[in-house]
Amino acid sequence: MRTSEDIARVVNGERLDKVRRDIIERAKAQYRELFPEASPEAVERFIRCVWPGYAPRGAVPSALWGPRKKRPWGAIPYDGHPLVELDVERGRRWVERGEPRPGHFPETYQKLAHYLSVQAGIPPAIQEPMILDLMAIRARFCPRLTTLASGQMPLVAMHVKSGRQLWQASRYQPMPPVVVTLLADDEGRILRYSPPVSYEEFLGFYGRRIARVLTEAYTQDGLLSFSELQWAFLASTATISRAIDHYQKQHQVILPCPGTVLDMGRMLTHKDLVIRLCLQGLSVLEIARQTYHSPRSVDAYLKAFDSVLILHLYGMSPGLMATVLGRGESLIREYLELIETYLKDADTMRDYLRKRGVHIPTKIPLGF
Repeated sequence: MRTSEDIARVVNGERLDKVRRDIIERAKAQYRELFPEASPEAVERFIRCVWPGYAPRGAVPSALWGPRKKRPWGAIPYDGHPLVELDVERGRRWVERGEPRPGHFPETYQKLAHYLSVQAGIPPAIQEPMILDLMAIRARFCPRLTTLASGQMPLVAMHVKSGRQLWQASRYQPMPPVVVTLLADDEGRILRYSPPVSYEEFLGFYGRRIARVLTEAYTQDGLLSFSELQWAFLASTATISRAIDHYQKQHQVILPCPGTVLDMGRMLTHKDLVIRLCLQGLSVLEIARQTYHSPRSVDAYLKAFDSVLILHLYGMSPGLMATVLGRGESLIREYLELIETYLKDADTMRDYLRKRGVHIPTKIPLGF
C-alpha cells in the first residue's frame, strides 16, 4: 500500500493528507479488483481497517480535543489501582506468533551452495553457516511477504541506545528493522462492523493498538516516533498524540517513544511519574523497567530532585537554585511543583531524604 513513490512525495515536502488520500483511493481500487461484487458499504468497512478516518465527535465538547496542557497521568497522586506495567512478553508473543515461515526459496540455498563450492572455493563445513547467516540478515532487514502474518508491517526504527545528533544524517544513525502488528486479535472485525461510536472510545481503541506497536518495536530494540506512527496508521500526529496521552493516563504508564526513552522531542515531562514511583518504594531498576528508561536516567532524575528538595528545605529561592545547580529555572519550578504535590511538610521531606541516604538536621530555617 505504501510505495516508495509515496515515501518520496512525503520526503519532498508534500502534505501527508494528500499522499494518504491517494493511498486510500489506490487501496479501494485494489479491493474492488479482488472483490468485484463488493458493495460500497463493504469497501468502506475494509478501508476502516486501514485508515481510522475522522474520529466521532460527541455532542458535548470534550477536553480530549484540546491541546495537551497537562501531564497525561494527572498532577495529583494516583489513588486508584496499582500501576499497570506494559506486558512486554505479550508484545514479543505477537511478533513471534504462528508457525515458522521460510524466509528464502529452496533454490536460493542451492544456488548459493553451488557458488561457494565451485567458484569461491569455500569448504563445505563453512558453507552452511555462511548461508544461514546471509539468510538471517536478509529475513531480518527485508522480510518476504510470506513470512509476515496478517496485520503485520516491517518498519525501520530508531535504536534504543542511540542519541540522535541533529547534525548527523539519518543514514548514519543506528536504526534496527522491526516488525509490528497493526491489527491483532479481532480488531479487524471491530473496525469493520462495530467501530467506536464516541471520541473517548476511539482514543481508547487506537491507544491500545499504538501501545502494542510501540511495545513490539521496543522489544526489538526500536523506537518509533510520532512521524513514523502517523505513516503506519495513516493518521495525523495530533490523533497519534491524543491516543497515546489517553492510553498513558488511563493505564498510568509511559510508552516507549524517543521522547521518553531518549528524552527527545516535545513529549510531556515524565519526571513526576518517576518521582511518584520512588515515593511508592520502588527501586531504581523497577522504575526503569516500568518507565522504559535506563537506570542511569532514573538515578539522574532522582538525584536532581533530591538536590532541589535539600535547597528547598534550606529556603533557597528558585532563581538561586538554578544558579547553584546549573539548571534552568523552569526545570527547578517543575521540581518544586512535584515537591508541593507529593511532599506536603518538612517531616515528610526529611523522611524521604533519609530513605535516600541524606540526613538533614532538624533545626534548619524553612523557606515556606
